[in-house]
Amino acid sequence: METQRMEGKTVLVSGGSSGVGLAVAKGLARLGAHTLLLSRSADRGRTAVRSVQQAVPGAEVESHTVDLTSPASVTRLVDDIGGTGSRIDVLVNATGSIGERGELRPGIPRSFATNYLAHFLLTRAALPLLRAAPEARVLTVGAAPALVRRLKGFAVDGVDPNASAVAVLTQSLAWKLLMARRLSAAETGISAAVFHPGLIRSELLRQRALPLRLFGSVSNHFASEVCPVVDHLASRSAEPGVEGGMFDDHARRVPLPGTISTGNAVRSWEASLRLVDELG
Repeated sequence: METQRMEGKTVLVSGGSSGVGLAVAKGLARLGAHTLLLSRSADRGRTAVRSVQQAVPGAEVESHTVDLTSPASVTRLVDDIGGTGSRIDVLVNATGSIGERGELRPGIPRSFATNYLAHFLLTRAALPLLRAAPEARVLTVGAAPALVRRLKGFAVDGVDPNASAVAVLTQSLAWKLLMARRLSAAETGISAAVFHPGLIRSELLRQRALPLRLFGSVSNHFASEVCPVVDHLASRSAEPGVEGGMFDDHARRVPLPGTISTGNAVRSWEASLRLVDELG
């Protein structure tokens, strides 16, 4: 896949201490970008910085600690970055989870908060810094194209706390696609897309039930430590267009179902704002 050099550009990568986020950080640092990693743990953030610097000697990389499910924490993060005079040329939302249970707040499943609402919180807070860049891009981790093609029945005006784990993950994926559509259509100078990273080495399943741990262990034997599709999309070798889009791990555009519509994008955005208000 074609890439371009990214010297002089600043990229912000959530989930940057492991898995997809760390793979993305290494790739964009290799292209010359000033890379800001986000992690919930300061220690894991420092470890990730060392990992990037080992993979890319001379990389301009730093870590920031943040709780992406806390509006106050996200606001402080963006204020700190903006206070240095930085803009954000590329935001990569790479956090995710499998098998999370319980609620973050009454009525908000923890899985939904991690797999969608954290992305929305960070993206919305970062908009002023994205608008300061001449051609900003927001890239959000998605899922396999086969799952995207089957997105039909999902809630648009809120989240059901009693929904099954599969239904919550399905809604999270759909709302990420709707967020990309809303951003690309409403924000001049900002394009957005969802990407399938392919099989990336990850510790995502290490703390889950035994069957998931075994699956993760086997998968890691075949997994990659790079994410070329993000290198390609972030360096502007391809444009998602004004309607957003979805790209597979070979940067091929994935056809979206009719449910990923402008009308639903507006409704899910408004519902997301209400959910953020509930978080405080």
